[in-house]
Amino acid sequence: MSDTQHNEANKTFSALLQLESDARSSADLLSLHYLIVNETRRLLHYRHAFLFKTVGQRNSHFQEIRASGVTLVDRSIPKIHWMERVINDLKEKNMGDQPVRVSAEQLPEALQQDWRNMSLTYPVWTPLKLPDGFLIGALWLERETAWSENELLLIKRLADTYAHAWGYFDKHRRFKSWLLSRNTTWALGMLFVLLLFLPVQNTTLGPVKVIAKDPLMISAPMDGVITSILVEPNQMVTQGQTLFSYEDTNYRNEYTVAEQSLAVAQAELKRAAQGAFQSSKDNAETALLKAKMDLAVIKRNYAKEMLDRVNVIAEKDGLLLFNDKSELIGRPVTTGERLMEIAETGKLMLRIDLPVENNIDFQPGAPVKIYLDVDPLHSIAAKVTYTSFRAEIAPGDILVYRVEAELTEAAENLRIGWQGTAKIYGDSVSLFFYLFRRPLSAIRQYLGY
Repeated sequence: MSDTQHNEANKTFSALLQLESDARSSADLLSLHYLIVNETRRLLHYRHAFLFKTVGQRNSHFQEIRASGVTLVDRSIPKIHWMERVINDLKEKNMGDQPVRVSAEQLPEALQQDWRNMSLTYPVWTPLKLPDGFLIGALWLERETAWSENELLLIKRLADTYAHAWGYFDKHRRFKSWLLSRNTTWALGMLFVLLLFLPVQNTTLGPVKVIAKDPLMISAPMDGVITSILVEPNQMVTQGQTLFSYEDTNYRNEYTVAEQSLAVAQAELKRAAQGAFQSSKDNAETALLKAKMDLAVIKRNYAKEMLDRVNVIAEKDGLLLFNDKSELIGRPVTTGERLMEIAETGKLMLRIDLPVENNIDFQPGAPVKIYLDVDPLHSIAAKVTYTSFRAEIAPGDILVYRVEAELTEAAENLRIGWQGTAKIYGDSVSLFFYLFRRPLSAIRQYLGY
């Protein structure tokens, strides 16, 4: 090899390396496209270069996006549409991934008629394919002289480099094309249908609240007005401790009057009993006065019983539960009205207000997981112990089923009144039913079937 040929080979090799480096370091896709159609002249001599990209997912075809020497592609030019038809025709003939010297004989008659007007004498076309075989675009070069085999090798090398760089910027479209391909679409569709028959455990959610288990209800023992409350909410109380007191003026006066009436009746009965031996009249009044005295005793005892109820005491030890002292003091209450609760320490349960639209088929003993608002990252295991037969209206005018559950694991520092969300596990159902139960129910209600 002469020195001239050696120097020429070195320049070609240097230009090839520089083009490959510039292609891989392009800032964006537009810069890469500009380099492909314009800067390739540093290595190959051509009159015009045209760059095409694949458009469409299933029946992809080529569309020109860049041309050498111009900033924008004018799609009103007939040559652009002619070249797109030519390249799409060559692609349909499955001519491989090597550069192809294009000749009029390779084309259909409809395209041969415009050959002289639309193309220079020696065009060459090469597909731009990624290493995985994905066809991302095509490059068309044309000039007045024939292409040598060495030049075709250089075109192939550059085509691989350009496609690789292009694929770096076009990963999303490649993935979308793969995702929407016919085989992939069918495979994903069949997989989705099969997954719909996958059995899963049915679950539902409802608000939950920690409440006392079997608390002692403290109701109003009689009608009256509460004057004082001697304890605080959430206070530990002992058996016999006074909780609250009624206004006792009327009951104390009634007891005093009843005692005086009894004393009078006793005196009258004693007088009549002493005179009965001397007077038949006194003897006849003895039985009547005895009945009068018995009635006075009953009234006195009743007044004493009512006076004793003025101070309400705790009947057992436990945690006293009520909202606020100011809500009770000075308010008239009626007999049997619930005022407070005494809960035994450590005896807790869970009350779940399950909305009617969230109801699923589950039985007593169904597992439940509790996620409290104070610690939403950890769950507490429980199980269903009771479900109400009828739905009832909860605060907020929501129709709910009352569900009760008990803990199946130890829970430290659990407090009455804490709230959260309960997840109830029911029977196994198909994934289709699990996902579309609510929409199907809404459609059925809307259609009236």
